[in-house]
Amino acid sequence: MRGFSITATLIASLIVHTAALGSDSGKVSIGILYPESYGDSHKLKEQAYQEMTKCVQDVGFYVVCLQNTLEQQFNKINVEFPVHCRDPRCVIDIGSTAGMDRMLYGSIDYDDNRFGVQLTLIDVVMKQKIEAVSIEGAPGVSLSDIIRTAIARLHGNSRADSSKVSIYHGPKVHNEKKFLLSTAGVMGVGLIYGLINYMADHSGAHKLYAEYKDDDLAGISSLADQIPLFARPAALANAYVAASDDAYGVFYNPAGMAWVSGPEAVLAYQYRFGVDNIAATYVNKATREIGFGQGLLYSSDKDHMLTELYFVSSVAYKFTHLPDFIRPFSVGMNLKLASNRVKGKMADAPSGSSFGAGVDLGLLWELSERIRYGLLLKDVPVVSRWKNVSTGATYYQANAASLHMGGTFRAGYKTFLIGEGEIPLTKEQNWKMAGGVEQEIFRYFLLRAGLQKEVQTTMESPWKITGGLGINVKRFSLDGSYEYNTLRVFDVINVSLRILL
Repeated sequence: MRGFSITATLIASLIVHTAALGSDSGKVSIGILYPESYGDSHKLKEQAYQEMTKCVQDVGFYVVCLQNTLEQQFNKINVEFPVHCRDPRCVIDIGSTAGMDRMLYGSIDYDDNRFGVQLTLIDVVMKQKIEAVSIEGAPGVSLSDIIRTAIARLHGNSRADSSKVSIYHGPKVHNEKKFLLSTAGVMGVGLIYGLINYMADHSGAHKLYAEYKDDDLAGISSLADQIPLFARPAALANAYVAASDDAYGVFYNPAGMAWVSGPEAVLAYQYRFGVDNIAATYVNKATREIGFGQGLLYSSDKDHMLTELYFVSSVAYKFTHLPDFIRPFSVGMNLKLASNRVKGKMADAPSGSSFGAGVDLGLLWELSERIRYGLLLKDVPVVSRWKNVSTGATYYQANAASLHMGGTFRAGYKTFLIGEGEIPLTKEQNWKMAGGVEQEIFRYFLLRAGLQKEVQTTMESPWKITGGLGINVKRFSLDGSYEYNTLRVFDVINVSLRILL
């Protein structure tokens, strides 16, 4: 959607106010947009629009401006009217350009003899949402009754016709086949690759003169799936457990998969102290309550001394049919397959390979419209079978589990705040604190900054200062980030491309 100039705004405001408000001064002007109709039913959309218009007129203090009038005014000033404008900021721009005081928009759904309605009322002058309603009628309740109830609730009557409606949680989705096939494909390929990698004869391996000794394992994992992978989370200091409702979230919190709005994919590259990390993810909804994600992570140095490959399948379920005082929350699980290969370069350096599997568990809870809480129990456990071809020894190794929790706060449409902490589960682990802020500027650009600190008792740890820039253009998001370490040990660069499919 093209930006609107100040001149265009003033001209449109003058035209609409002169034409629509000349004889109704003192009343509130409101523009009504056609509702989205799932299944693209033109008849249902037209019926819903007529009902919305009639109910708003019955309120009594509005001067109503229909969408065709808005479109005509845009044509007069040679500005393209946005198609499928459902983002609040986009709706505010339409209302501001057309000189409206308020705007009304939403969606309509019909399934199993039930009507579902989502409506949002926007204050254009204050640039904020006044109220939003999502209700679903009982079987057989008419569309007229549902919309009338929704309009009443938008204007303060929260108990209107409460016996006829319940909370509407969006249209039903039937992508179960995609979920099953994609999970079987990712896990199948991961299993085949892992077994081949483990059983392969790594010829040329050096003989290690010292015998392998099974020492106590450390409580800190240093593998590639423990580090920030994508540019947006990395720019926010890797504090992403409570914001994992997109394709970035596969490696951060599986519970976020239940909150994805539709199919997304991400491709990312990271350079970290001589190691190249490449990651790709795909997420979608299986049903209205179930979301899923698939992920692939490859990590290796230029000499391939250590190569890691992870296959991840995520699934989450969102609990929505809860008492009114409990807002929706979701639980999720990651199933991970890990294949590693070590290639010794020196005469006394071992070579070998491993194959392992494990689980992550997560929770994401919407405490209010603006606040979310996230929790992740990572590697519970991940156990790998290692084969040291230099000594002939084989052994099992478990990654150390870690506990993360955090929260997000959305301050309006342009400012997003996030924080997270890691709580020690073993004596080797330390407390970690991280937080970040994301600020939208000029509609298409997002500035991000973050700060992370690990609290150690034995030595001073560095501050990690992160920052990044995001560019959103239609269905594409290009993100970049940079991490500055105060000890100047290394620099980290991330680049990610996110696509709404």
